[in-house]
Amino acid sequence: MSKPVSQEKFAPSEISFGGGALSGFYDTFEFNDIVDACTEALDSGINSFDTSPYYGKSEILLGDALLQIREKYPRENYYIATKMGRYGKTIYEMDYSAKKTYESVAESMKRLHTDYLDIVYAHDVEFVKFEDVVGKGQALEALFDLKSQGKVKYVGCSGYPLDVLLKVAEYQHAKGQPLDIVLSYACYTLQNTSLADYAPKFRAAGVKYIMNASPLCMALLRDEATPEWHPAHSGIREAADKASKIAVGNKLSLADLANRFSFQGKTTFGLDSTVLGLARKSEVQDAVRTLKDVNERENTETENKVYAEIDELFKSVKNFSWKSPTDIELAKPQTL
Repeated sequence: MSKPVSQEKFAPSEISFGGGALSGFYDTFEFNDIVDACTEALDSGINSFDTSPYYGKSEILLGDALLQIREKYPRENYYIATKMGRYGKTIYEMDYSAKKTYESVAESMKRLHTDYLDIVYAHDVEFVKFEDVVGKGQALEALFDLKSQGKVKYVGCSGYPLDVLLKVAEYQHAKGQPLDIVLSYACYTLQNTSLADYAPKFRAAGVKYIMNASPLCMALLRDEATPEWHPAHSGIREAADKASKIAVGNKLSLADLANRFSFQGKTTFGLDSTVLGLARKSEVQDAVRTLKDVNERENTETENKVYAEIDELFKSVKNFSWKSPTDIELAKPQTL
């Protein structure tokens, strides 16, 4: 059962509710599904919600759902994280100016029915020039100003390449204005564990909190075949498809194994929370069940055997990453 969250420090639940699943990019659902999912999340002790203007109507849907259950769960019972900077598929739909940052945060607060945001991330910082993120009159300057006003509690950066996130963190640390938090995705998974190696570097750069999103590596690590649109190269995709067959052959789920592995990052390197895309009550229940299982028992002999076989499959592509931005994201839209 959720209770008022700490205002002194960010204390997220081990699972954070990922609003990317509410974008409509991957699946369809009814509004009541979202209300039920948010209620189940808070009933289960999940106190952290993550969204973005880039995720279609996610901010609107999440904000309306949380508003609908506010009598049971007042605003002070959970954290809301959103993002700014990325508003479309390509690099031509990014705006990191201070002016846009102020506008974006104000719009997000309206959609989310709140007069403050716990976290605002500069979204996908690798899509723009370094100076666009840290320079005068740009995103981080505006976000730290909003923090001084109390409209934003914590300032962060999100993205895929860890070296880019670290460069921003180290610059801000040297400036005497360290990032509060970083959100990495698909970098602490069965295929890529780089975030564990980078965690001490982030902490040395003054970053207090580290979040990991997409433990399923953007649908790579699931029981079905890898989707065609996935940006990973063929070697990674083929290894993932073989891993799925190994898991099924041992009466296990690759998705459950992947989530289980990522949840263990809390004890492995001090991970603060894992962001999972959730849109339905059943999905919340599955995630909470897996986390409870992780916290209550050690891996079984069969699980360890399967993990070892999967690790061997990924050996030649371990910690390999894909290009970000991808060629599609670098392409100029026809309307421009």
